[in-house]
Amino acid sequence: MKQQMIATVTAAVLAGPWAASAEASSSVRPITRFADLPDVVRADIEPDDGDCHIEEQRLAYGDALEVTGQTGKRLIIVPCGQAGAYNMPFAIYGGYGNHISRTVFPLKFSETTGDTAFNIRYDATERRFTSFAKGRGMGDCGSYYVWRIAEPDNADFLVLEEVRIKEECDARADGGPATWPLVWKRQ
Repeated sequence: MKQQMIATVTAAVLAGPWAASAEASSSVRPITRFADLPDVVRADIEPDDGDCHIEEQRLAYGDALEVTGQTGKRLIIVPCGQAGAYNMPFAIYGGYGNHISRTVFPLKFSETTGDTAFNIRYDATERRFTSFAKGRGMGDCGSYYVWRIAEPDNADFLVLEEVRIKEECDARADGGPATWPLVWKRQ
């Protein structure tokens, strides 16, 4: 099930000093060409009729990355389809070795999932992903999700940590989405 939200543009940014100081338990690799992707991911994004079709030059923006843990668990984040005015959709693929498939982002209360999230960022130090779906371009409202990479013995790839939502678009930043009203937090 795809989550329907306002579509818009941003890049998957590797927050923090990702290359040299990422935790020893995982490695992060930017993906800049279709040839860097497993076949199953390419089948979704390369063909014009692919579920997540993008042009290859989109990868040159630094929007795609792979995180690999010590156990060989792989997470691949790629842009998925066309961006709108201020939100860029992303898909996630997970698996081990060459056994990769499209997976989901856990959304609210672990009861729902979506196969697309918006404006993804990855913080290698914290080993967490965030999604900030802007309600409008200035970013004064919208939703903010935080996921951590699941432990190696967990069948899931990501675990939802918190959800923050600011519904009123009031032209106030209010400290940014990480400080907005907390709707749900993992206990």
